[in-house]
Amino acid sequence: MALTIKRSRLALALSAIGIASMAVAGFLSLTDRSGTIWIPVALGLGIFALVAGLVLDRARVRKVLAGRQARYGTNALILSAAFIGVLVVINGVALRYPQRLDLTEDKENSLRPETLLLISGLSEPVSITGFYSPDRASFKDRMRPILEQYRIQSKGLVSYEFVNPDADPLAADRFGFRGDAWLGVRMGEGSHVIQNPSEGEITSAIVRLSNPEERTVYFLTGHGELELNAADGGGLAQFVQVLKLKNYGVESLNLLVEAAIPADAAVLVVAAPVTGLEEEELDLIDEFLNAGGGLVALLEPSPITELEAEQDSLNSYLRDNWGVYARDDVVIDPQAIYADVGLAFAYGDHPITERIQTFTTQFPYVRSVEISRGPDPALSIVELVITSPSSWGETDFGDLLDGRTAQSEDEAAGPLALAVALEDFRTQTRIVVVGDADFASNAGFSAGANGDLIVNSVDWAAKLDNLIDITPRQQTQRQVVPATTSTIIMLSVLALLIIPGLILTAGGWVWWSRRRHN
Repeated sequence: MALTIKRSRLALALSAIGIASMAVAGFLSLTDRSGTIWIPVALGLGIFALVAGLVLDRARVRKVLAGRQARYGTNALILSAAFIGVLVVINGVALRYPQRLDLTEDKENSLRPETLLLISGLSEPVSITGFYSPDRASFKDRMRPILEQYRIQSKGLVSYEFVNPDADPLAADRFGFRGDAWLGVRMGEGSHVIQNPSEGEITSAIVRLSNPEERTVYFLTGHGELELNAADGGGLAQFVQVLKLKNYGVESLNLLVEAAIPADAAVLVVAAPVTGLEEEELDLIDEFLNAGGGLVALLEPSPITELEAEQDSLNSYLRDNWGVYARDDVVIDPQAIYADVGLAFAYGDHPITERIQTFTTQFPYVRSVEISRGPDPALSIVELVITSPSSWGETDFGDLLDGRTAQSEDEAAGPLALAVALEDFRTQTRIVVVGDADFASNAGFSAGANGDLIVNSVDWAAKLDNLIDITPRQQTQRQVVPATTSTIIMLSVLALLIIPGLILTAGGWVWWSRRRHN
């Protein structure tokens, strides 16, 4: 009898050891990686101890299995095993095919389409290191979901990790930067530091690292053009800043002084000249374009520049040599909110406008652009921005300045083109002509997709169609409107009188019904 009791106690002890060992193995598998060496040891010990305990107390095991509880226990065990099996299968499918559903109205937890397009075309891995001290843990937690989306959507080509800069300063030295709450992005041999991390900054960094060679955009000066670095409404500071973020060099160029277009020029931008270009300048531009260069010409209406048609030498050059030019008119659309602001009614099928089809672009005081050249298999000429059929090109500027507008028979009727893109397949020349410059200025750059249009035009003219501008995410503005006094009174009556009264009435009716039946 004593021997049986001892064997039962030993069996119980071994069973307890077995269960505890398997629990330890499970705990190690979920926590520190350093414990993975002991997982099979703990699991093996647990299984051995549990089996040994069952063998030592065979009589009790047979008794339990033959009883009524065993039958009920077997059913419960089968149901539990089936339930666990379903959970394992669902978890395995979720791990193998992860899916995320963003239910926020503004899709705040999803990457933008431009970012998805970029990372889907990555040719080599990108590693992102976040440097956050324990004091900046909240900033790290806000950045983690964004980086996780990059990892998932790139199918692992984008990886990330977080490092405490205080504990590992050498990791920060590899990026040549010290601080807290910043990201280091590395691709191939190149790296980039982001001090104010966001999706737009991360994507811009990947774009720059994907195109390490710097290309220079030159802005023509000397003819009263819009100023590059001016921060007022008429300057181009915002436009220039975006170009620099996309790894473009930006320089001004006075051809009357330099007498040559530099060899590193990818695109020449002419933004609203108010005087005509000299013949020598046009010869240099023609040589640059015939060698495969890119030109973006932003031509303001003559009432603004006070430049007569015969003095507008750049426009005449574009008409005579390339078959596109800006008419001497101002587009009027009576159906628009502001009749003298040209609005995009439709877009042409072109890489510049491919991703802004659902956005509007606005052109204050714009002239229409015409294609004067016939079909040519070596040329591609596409109308980029098209106005509504109700618009026309007003040529009577006197009436326009006096606020009187009426379409005459000799004026071009809508729909009209406000921007045109031309490509010569023989020379690889690319030209974009827009009948306005204000849309690209600081005052108009953020309106609708204006910024996207002008930056995409430079990208295309530079033959960098893969460089994309990140469309700003529009945040839905919500306002809390205080309840009026009458609303508060109605809610109070409803909560304090009507609802309790209905409950009391229902209770009384139930009580009366039961009393009457009894």
